[in-house]
Amino acid sequence: MAEFDTVYIKSSAKQHGYSLALYSGIGFVLSLLLFIQFSHLAELPLLFLMMCSVVAFVVALFKLQEPDLSFMLNNQGILYHHKRGFMLVEWSNIRRIGIPTVQHGLEQKELAYIGVNLIDSEKILSAVSLRLISHLLMEQRAILHKYLLVDCPTGTCPSEITLNTDPYKSSSGQVYKGLRGMFAHRMDWLKKLSGYDLLIPETAFDRSSDEFAKLLRQYKSEAEKFENS
Repeated sequence: MAEFDTVYIKSSAKQHGYSLALYSGIGFVLSLLLFIQFSHLAELPLLFLMMCSVVAFVVALFKLQEPDLSFMLNNQGILYHHKRGFMLVEWSNIRRIGIPTVQHGLEQKELAYIGVNLIDSEKILSAVSLRLISHLLMEQRAILHKYLLVDCPTGTCPSEITLNTDPYKSSSGQVYKGLRGMFAHRMDWLKKLSGYDLLIPETAFDRSSDEFAKLLRQYKSEAEKFENS
């Protein structure tokens, strides 16, 4: 891999969007024609088929709204491109990249996420858009609850773990309020529970978590070599 190569990563969430839209559209038209002709024989099954086609078409529309490229990797860092905004994480601000695990019985179970342990989480707080922060807060709820099932099995965890609306004061003295403050609190809790500040779902990239983590580590290593040369 050349030092100045830029790698573009596609999102698996967008895969099959066009084909799903096409087939669901065809399915709706066919089921509608059948309903017009044979509704007196099979009204409920045909209505069900039409509803399934509509749901599939809506899913396809959501898929097509995803950006063509979800990540760009270069010698500066990782640029996460989401339909709700951008987030740049510099290689120099990354301490560790790995796959988060959660306790499952007597074993540690790997999750379908990539974890990024940051040296200074404050560096991305002011740069990430509020729309993307709002999405990440919602997206991370499911993974947070997986950890809370282990740490708070009785369901009596403090409410600030899942939703802390208090202002957040960083180590530099900067105070973050609103969504940025909530995101800062969330990153703190994710780091305590999983060891990572940021968790990126496997649907955001076009390969397995293992392969993507390996690529990120490789690129981080190349970037550090270039920086020190």
